[in-house]
Amino acid sequence: AVVTLSRPGHHYGQAEETARTAADALWPMADQGDPAAISLWGGLTLQRAVTASRVNDPDAAYGHLEQARQIAERFGEGRNDYNTEFGPANVALHEIAVAVELGEAGRALRAAAAVDTSGLSAERRARALIDVARAHAQRRQVTEAVAVLRQAEDISSELVGGHEQVRQVISDLLAMQDPPSAELRELAGQVGAVRLRA
Repeated sequence: AVVTLSRPGHHYGQAEETARTAADALWPMADQGDPAAISLWGGLTLQRAVTASRVNDPDAAYGHLEQARQIAERFGEGRNDYNTEFGPANVALHEIAVAVELGEAGRALRAAAAVDTSGLSAERRARALIDVARAHAQRRQVTEAVAVLRQAEDISSELVGGHEQVRQVISDLLAMQDPPSAELRELAGQVGAVRLRA
């Protein structure tokens, strides 16, 4: 699960406290090897990583990711208890998201190149590709970003068409490429993105 934060300073503390309290309560069962508790603990810990990245706290974000990675590796293959899809692949997807939020496009792209997402849901795979496209946009790699957004669209056109971050990244790409390629213009038309005037 990912928390949407409209006012990071205010919501960060609340989201972090809620996730921390729940994760702490689950830890004794998770530590004893209860699969459902491990899945929930892992999902909450990944949520904490993303929340920290959104308020630019890399130490906390990467610390939570590392905790989740250690447990996921011990846990083995991912499970889907309570729709968490917790496991090594989902931890890697969250590393991509965290790195993009922190403006570390290189780290995001390295994590993306190393992960096999084939066992995850279409929604998770499409969301990861959106983050990969954002990383390419951070590097001003327009062609690569468009290609990745097309891959995401092939997986889940509904998610891509309605995702605010997709519209934002396409607006950014339109500003980078003048004139925009036919493929970028077509994609922009499909999602309702417009070029933002300086």
